[in-house]
Amino acid sequence: MRSPGTSGAYVTPQPRKSTRIEPVERRVIGQTVFGKYTLTRFLGEGSNSRVFLAQSLASSTPVVVKVVKEHLLANPRFQQFFDGEVRSMARFAHPYAVRLLDASLDEPLGPCLVLEYIPGITLEALLAQQPRLQFERIARLLGPFCHALQAAHDAGIVHRDLKPANLMVVDVDTPLESIRVMDFGFAGFTAKPHIQLAELTGHGAIFACGTPAYVSPEMVRADSVDARADLYAVGVILYEMLTGRLPFECETQEEMLAAHVQSAPPRFHRIGRSDISPAIEGVVQIALSKYPNERQQSAREIAEQFGRALGFDLWSETAPEGYVPPEDDIVECVLAVDAPPVGPEDQFLLSDRFEAMLPERLAAAKLRGFIEDVRGVAVASEPGLIRVRLDLPSGWVEPSDQKPKGSAILSWLSGNRQVPIVRGKEPIEVDLQMHKLDPNRVAVIVEFRPLKWHLPDDVRGWKTRCEEVYSVLRKYLMAA
Repeated sequence: MRSPGTSGAYVTPQPRKSTRIEPVERRVIGQTVFGKYTLTRFLGEGSNSRVFLAQSLASSTPVVVKVVKEHLLANPRFQQFFDGEVRSMARFAHPYAVRLLDASLDEPLGPCLVLEYIPGITLEALLAQQPRLQFERIARLLGPFCHALQAAHDAGIVHRDLKPANLMVVDVDTPLESIRVMDFGFAGFTAKPHIQLAELTGHGAIFACGTPAYVSPEMVRADSVDARADLYAVGVILYEMLTGRLPFECETQEEMLAAHVQSAPPRFHRIGRSDISPAIEGVVQIALSKYPNERQQSAREIAEQFGRALGFDLWSETAPEGYVPPEDDIVECVLAVDAPPVGPEDQFLLSDRFEAMLPERLAAAKLRGFIEDVRGVAVASEPGLIRVRLDLPSGWVEPSDQKPKGSAILSWLSGNRQVPIVRGKEPIEVDLQMHKLDPNRVAVIVEFRPLKWHLPDDVRGWKTRCEEVYSVLRKYLMAA
């Protein structure tokens, strides 16, 4: 190599050896995932994933690959959550939402999602360039946004983390400018209610998800959450597009969360936006109401109200051309009692299905009251399932299915440390499988079974005990 304008040899200096570890974002560039997508560029990262641009080997089509971060894998329910979310998301497709193309738990890089690549810039980047947008332009973005949300909510999907960084603006600064909603891949599917274990036991932290600036008050309060939490985020984003600032500007996350619950957003004229009509401001203020039943009740309603404030039919004019909503394809649960017995405990399985009055804001309190009344212990809670055990003696420890290691005498001792079970009072395990029908009703499949280590001798007595618990359960849930 020669320097310009000089002659003679130039010796390239040897690079110094470094002990510095190359970031994972660089190390994986060039690797192939799913055997068909080559990572070409690191795009960025969020709290839960790293995002890469990739190229399809078959068609040279660009795609986006999201690699789940390691801290999520520590959750023992992660695989079940991942599988369920991916199956549901694969059935959701809308012209104004970024599609999920592929997913796997088994990639060497970690669990991955492959998403449709949409060229454009995020609304976050657009607002950094142009903090205040014109009313008609906001409407042009709001219409597609609400259409995508309405379709998701109709499918039982709640996003829970809507923010400008999750909205891609396409065809920027053209008459075709529009929005695509991103990150539905780990959205919440609310057809199966999820009451956290801490809500049933009174112990442990209750976690709210979402980004602090856009999180709904009910998520901060740890109330039950439905699609109207997304509508609150729409209100925050509308406020930001109209005024160039957030409704609450706080120095700490704690102050921000408290403001969502306790403070009223400033009126537009107090922050120098007297040019915004009361009709437009009214749409935003209603969306920012502290309780879901005070807001608009659907994304469509927000779009229609905003359009009326500007004097046109925003919902119809931004409807995706040729889109036909899919028919409801919810698969009914199959009762476990209909399956052939596979173990000795299954002959004692009792089950029933009923509809219950379970308003979301009272769900945790009602179920916790039932558990306390029957002196049970909630041992598991996940979307659509709560598991309770009754009549566990004090000091009882669940036996391990693994053979104890060591000598025969140690094996004998470990197998005989268990607290004895009184005959006729064998522990009962109760599973509540729930599917939401509307905000106030759920379909419930309840199953009673003994623990496999302690099977009853008296089938009639066992059935009588289960029926007594079942009667208490129906009372608490106001069963139909």
